[in-house]
Amino acid sequence: MRNSPQKPRKSTKGRKFHTEIYSKDEVMALLGKCNGGISGFRNKVLIIVLYRCGLRISEALRIRSSDYNPQEGTMRVIGKGDKMRMVALDAQTQMHFDQWIEKRRQIGINGKGNAPIFCGISKQNHSKPLQAVYVRNMLKRLGKKAGIEKRINPHAMRHTFAHDLLNDGIGLNHIQTSLGHSTIATTSKYLQRFNPKETLDKLKQRVW
Repeated sequence: MRNSPQKPRKSTKGRKFHTEIYSKDEVMALLGKCNGGISGFRNKVLIIVLYRCGLRISEALRIRSSDYNPQEGTMRVIGKGDKMRMVALDAQTQMHFDQWIEKRRQIGINGKGNAPIFCGISKQNHSKPLQAVYVRNMLKRLGKKAGIEKRINPHAMRHTFAHDLLNDGIGLNHIQTSLGHSTIATTSKYLQRFNPKETLDKLKQRVW
């Protein structure tokens, strides 16, 4: 019996997807699916940093020990065009970040040529930079395990960060600075994808 030919897969190249926003429960579900080993804890802290600091994946993977100021609770981030900005870590994010730095020290990574904070830990990749494709695949895998039907990707964490700031009443100029946008017009366009909670609540209150 001859095998029937497989249908060619449709390419998603150039296709526009809607912007995904994650709820806190969805992010917590992702974190809960990270394995209990060192790599799982590293991945957990990386997700937290993406979620709570609004970094691009390329920015997060470039962070080094010399960029972190534990006394101030801030990190120096190198963004597009090698532009530098400072981002703040809230207390819980900093706690997890410090725990990961301590685990790095325990496995002999700290001080190794100023290796990236989020680096490989296996024998073959010890202290080497993580690749963005690894993070994207890891998030997809965790999303599937968590039963989340949304597309899970690093940049949607940045969308979620901006969305949450907007709903928290943070001013546009502060959001611009946090995201590292060159102009406030870029930030405004970025935020037009979302309806802040205040707007949604007002729409729900409409009567016939």
